[in-house]
Amino acid sequence: MKIIEKVKLDKFESCGSRSPLSIMLEVIMKIKECDEGVEILINDYDWLLSLKYILKINDLKMKIEEKGKEDNFLKLEVLRDCT
Repeated sequence: MKIIEKVKLDKFESCGSRSPLSIMLEVIMKIKECDEGVEILINDYDWLLSLKYILKINDLKMKIEEKGKEDNFLKLEVLRDCT
């Protein structure tokens, strides 16, 4: 699997006109092939729950794999679900 983009979102620095969820969705929508994925680092568990819900209700064929922690951030890989 090839990581096509990485993004790190910090709950203490998230401000401005774009929400963390919209940033994550923008990156995820770049996944076009079954062997592609994106890496997302987050430090707010609610963002993960919201992301899972948004992917589900929009019927986006993606899967989220939790890959442990990195510098107190939850490391996620989002992949196209081609099964």
